[in-house]
Amino acid sequence: MWKILVVDDNFTNRQLILEILRDFAVCDVAANGREAIEAYNQSLKKGGYDLVLLDVAMPDMDGVEFLKLVRENEKKAGIPLGEGLPIIMVTAFKEPVNEAFSIGCDDYIVKPIDPDKLISKIKEKLGDPK
Repeated sequence: MWKILVVDDNFTNRQLILEILRDFAVCDVAANGREAIEAYNQSLKKGGYDLVLLDVAMPDMDGVEFLKLVRENEKKAGIPLGEGLPIIMVTAFKEPVNEAFSIGCDDYIVKPIDPDKLISKIKEKLGDPK
């Protein structure tokens, strides 16, 4: 089973993703970037996440800010860009995705989420779940 952090400010979107991934992953959820940072930091003490599904537009701290913090943390740890935690942006918007790619996101999926596409994109990054 994969260990995935699902970050989205919309409860229904989080529940949909959890339902899609229920047979493939153990998921933690966060409703905004600040909760995501807390979950991310806690996970590092236990081996970390395999992947993050990250909403772009959220109140308090958006997905791009979270992405920046993770990539800065990895850089400080000597992890080259492209070799760190896989982060897939989940968005209804195209524009922020360009900025996210420049910061180091690994992929994106557009809402509404197609379950098969989501599983396929995750498998591209992680292989089959164990």
